Amino acid sequence: MAMTGVVKDELSRLPVLKPCCRKAEVSTLLRFASGLHLVGGRIVIEAELDTNVTARRLIKDIGEVFGHKAEVLVLAPAGLRKGSRYVVRVYRDGEALARQTGLIDNHGRPVRGLPRQVVAGAT
Repeated sequence: MAMTGVVKDELSRLPVLKPCCRKAEVSTLLRFASGLHLVGGRIVIEAELDTNVTARRLIKDIGEVFGHKAEVLVLAPAGLRKGSRYVVRVYRDGEALARQTGLIDNHGRPVRGLPRQVVAGAT
């Protein structure tokens, strides 16, 4: 595993207990690892991750902190990728989660960067 993978794996195993920190972590993971898709007129969020531990943690936090159900798809190694990839998908409540995490604004438009509350550290 590359150094970046080792660091990501280690960080994904550290406990985060404060709700504000868990919200910030989910918002950041979704910002940097996800894409928004329109499927049947609905917003679907898909986050592609390197490790199963990170994917499980993201699913758990989306459910516990934001109250939405997420699923995981495992992509087998292909081409240049030697390891499996994990896609965390929020289908039914994708738009609500996108608003809660600052991925879209109140008008449904994609937002650039991280939400102010994450960057400023406010709860």
